[in-house]
Amino acid sequence: MVIVCQALGTAGAASDACIAGDFPGAGRELKKAAGIMKFLAEDQLPKWISRGTNVEDKELPVEASVGICDSFKTLFLAVGQQMAIATVLVKPGIPNYTLVAKLCLGVAENLETFVNTIRSKAALQKEKIDPNFFTLITFQIGLHNALCLYFGARGIWEGKDKYGIAIVMLSEAIAAMATRRNVTSKGLPEISSKSPLKALSDDLTDMRAHMALVLREWEKDNSMVYFEAVPRSIPEEYKIKKGLMMMKPDEFSLEDVEPLALSLSEEAMTPNEDSDRALAEELQKRWNTE
Repeated sequence: MVIVCQALGTAGAASDACIAGDFPGAGRELKKAAGIMKFLAEDQLPKWISRGTNVEDKELPVEASVGICDSFKTLFLAVGQQMAIATVLVKPGIPNYTLVAKLCLGVAENLETFVNTIRSKAALQKEKIDPNFFTLITFQIGLHNALCLYFGARGIWEGKDKYGIAIVMLSEAIAAMATRRNVTSKGLPEISSKSPLKALSDDLTDMRAHMALVLREWEKDNSMVYFEAVPRSIPEEYKIKKGLMMMKPDEFSLEDVEPLALSLSEEAMTPNEDSDRALAEELQKRWNTE
């Protein structure tokens, strides 16, 4: 439990760094947190479980589970990659849009791995976690898939050819940003007035408006200057089929230390008149000076 607290505290430090705008620092902390979770999932917890216990899994804290630690390792890496994307986007100048698109898809893929891992390895523990948390994860997966299309379209447009391909890709990004009709359809989860995601509503509205504005400008330029044919769907050769995951967990291990004695030695417990007298004299001096 102490090691888990260290991992969660490290992730909390990453959150503080992110709020302060230190995205590289936040990414480093999340790599550390992922490394701690990996150590728990692959080393510490299997050793503990192998010793045997009479406590049922459902009675244990959720974090005392190999599946939870393994899945949260993946989650921390995905969030760490979000920090890397933010670092690229806040730098002056035009970013490498194609690279950012691949990084966004990598985040979406890792978040999907997180969900699949927690369903397969920690189904009992999953029931103890706030369902709103998984709504956030679903939102993040849909958002990053849409951002992959958006940045991919920007990369194609900046390449100054294939303007029609860029337009259809951006159109699909806008469709992916729409609120989904049901849980099985494409799009983002609905944000109700009581949803914890309500805080994102304004940013989401701004992002949708920005995409719509860019699309109108591109369509205008294409109709007046480039005259490129716009296909009905994105050709297979222009789809990004595999995301890029650049975040790796930092190595973590426990230091080998000498165990402390749980009781005093007989010598230490034997009364010593000299030491008692010295302590009394020290206390007398303090009282006399106060």
